[in-house]
Amino acid sequence: MSTQQPRQHPFGNRSKPEGKTLPWPDPALSRRGLVFTGSAAVTAAAAGCSFFSTDPEGEGGGGDKGPEAPMLAERVEAGDLPPVEERLPKEPLVVTATESIGAYGGTWTSAITGSADGPWLWRTVNDGHLLERSREWDEILPNIATSLEPNEDASEFTVVLREGVKWSDGEPLTTADVEFAYNSVALNPELTQGFPTELSSTDGTPAVLEIVDDYTFTVRFSGPKPLFREDMAVGVSGQRFTMYPRHYLEQFHVDFNPNADQEAIDAGFDGWVARFTSLGNLFNFQWENAELPSLLPWICKKPISDADYALFERNPYYWKVDEEGSQLPYLDEVRFNIIADVETMFAHAINGDYDFHSRHFNDNSHRADAVDNEGNGNYTVVDLESTYSTDMNIAFNMNHENAALRAVFQDKQFRVAMSHAIDRQELIDVLWNRVGEPAQAAPRPESRFYDEAFDTQYLEFDPDLANQVLDEAGYTTGSDGVRTAADGTRLEFTAAVADDALLGTVWINALDMIVDMWAAVGVQLHVGSQPRENWQNLVNEGDFDLTVWTGDGGHIDETNSVYWYMAAGPGGGAFFARQWSELYTAGATVDPLIVEPPAAITEQWDLYDQFKSEPDEAARDEIFKQILAIAKEEFFAIGTVRGQGAWAVVTNRLKNVGGSMPENPSYGTPGPAAPEQWYIDEN
Repeated sequence: MSTQQPRQHPFGNRSKPEGKTLPWPDPALSRRGLVFTGSAAVTAAAAGCSFFSTDPEGEGGGGDKGPEAPMLAERVEAGDLPPVEERLPKEPLVVTATESIGAYGGTWTSAITGSADGPWLWRTVNDGHLLERSREWDEILPNIATSLEPNEDASEFTVVLREGVKWSDGEPLTTADVEFAYNSVALNPELTQGFPTELSSTDGTPAVLEIVDDYTFTVRFSGPKPLFREDMAVGVSGQRFTMYPRHYLEQFHVDFNPNADQEAIDAGFDGWVARFTSLGNLFNFQWENAELPSLLPWICKKPISDADYALFERNPYYWKVDEEGSQLPYLDEVRFNIIADVETMFAHAINGDYDFHSRHFNDNSHRADAVDNEGNGNYTVVDLESTYSTDMNIAFNMNHENAALRAVFQDKQFRVAMSHAIDRQELIDVLWNRVGEPAQAAPRPESRFYDEAFDTQYLEFDPDLANQVLDEAGYTTGSDGVRTAADGTRLEFTAAVADDALLGTVWINALDMIVDMWAAVGVQLHVGSQPRENWQNLVNEGDFDLTVWTGDGGHIDETNSVYWYMAAGPGGGAFFARQWSELYTAGATVDPLIVEPPAAITEQWDLYDQFKSEPDEAARDEIFKQILAIAKEEFFAIGTVRGQGAWAVVTNRLKNVGGSMPENPSYGTPGPAAPEQWYIDEN
């Protein structure tokens, strides 16, 4: 067993529950599959023509396309760019075409609602993770890193960058950028509030970074961190080391420029932190700062803060090639029309104005019209594989600042009664086009963690049973038909709901129906819809009674998006317990208004610590099943309807999309489908 010290928590040390000793396998066995080299790229290249062949042998859309896009060849000819072989790394990453070798040219048109719609850009034009996931989500592959090798107990990882990768301005990516990203950004509390969990040891201490040479670095944790490899292949986590170009950003950082603060004030900012964050924040910089060097396949030419559209143009230094050695991406541009109104966006979609889009309007209410217009719009509706437990989970705020409401929401019997008081079949018939099934906030049948009893508990619509449970729990009905708790607290609540999310309209309509259902058992519900930004602020501050969101963690991301199962997880943690989540993820101090978490919560934290340190996947799964068993027993959140799933519109001229794929924020649909190898064929 590891000699790692137990994590220090606000309520004392938490030890492994007795009787739950878990196996610790030979560490050598757990390392299998963790090591990558550049040999895969070399082999793939050798299978076709030489890297810079202009006479490709493969069939498809490629033809005699040459080693680079014509628009870049013109710049080379004009002396504005070095030759393509000088712009590519020593061993470019070879991308296998989904269907056929492509052709250069064209614009991928999509849409966003505005500057708050960054998640869609993260999903589409993003890249730069140390590692990447396969399209099927079943492999972790090289990307910016050609290797990521753990030591015997997975407490230390040696990472080798792909030599010769360049930022979009031609400057090389080296460990100097890695050192800057970690020591000067991640470890700087003014720039990074709440140290990233993916860079933390299980005991909460930051990792130690050691620079070995220009392309090699080591990340050392205080104990085993076997999930570091997975972290480096997804989302923001995998880009912590590789998305801060030092040569550009250090001029705005006070540690490198003593005048940075005054220069920021002169430029109209409050100080250097505000300026650095505006120009180089990991969450928005690619979309707003056209001067910022990037590793993405397309780089910003027109920011999303502009009023009408955002435009991204091919990166002349992009570091991936196709099987014939031609530099990717195939598409010249990606354009995002800025359309705040979802119905207007949908009208453009069925008119055939978007090449690929799977956001905002792709719910059940729009599906039939989208299918009916396929011929006129010259596109295909592609069904995506849902990974959500349900399309709408309900969370009562167990950390409410009002002690009386907090007591109600923490009462399991109250939550059970509220679940029995929902007529899910009526929701399905009215709002889900009669396609869907009742389900709880539990792993889906496709998940290796599926538990039918968890998935189906308390689903029966039975107002009489709900009334009985509430009666037995001491909630009495007043003369106005509204129940009160023993201390006189009225069961009258407001649901905070974001009205501009993908399923916002469905959620609002569903809650409007639930108002009547809950009224029948003496609970008065109000629906407080608001713009997503306002909703997010309320949720982050814990200033809400109950809220709803998609059931992330149903499949694919069960062990990461855990916030429907326990007080933890990304994005602020559990909707049902934001403050408890913060205690665990950030080690925050206890709010005097919030009582100590119950034993079930802290037991899950102990188990999750064990999970994150366990190098053997099978043993990790067994630990996670224990976490789910507690979630099942405690019934933290209420599920509603597991619908048909989302869909995408794909224009018939766009090739290499490859059909259906998972719809999931961790997956980052459609990112793993490699949009850099998509191309347009007008024939």
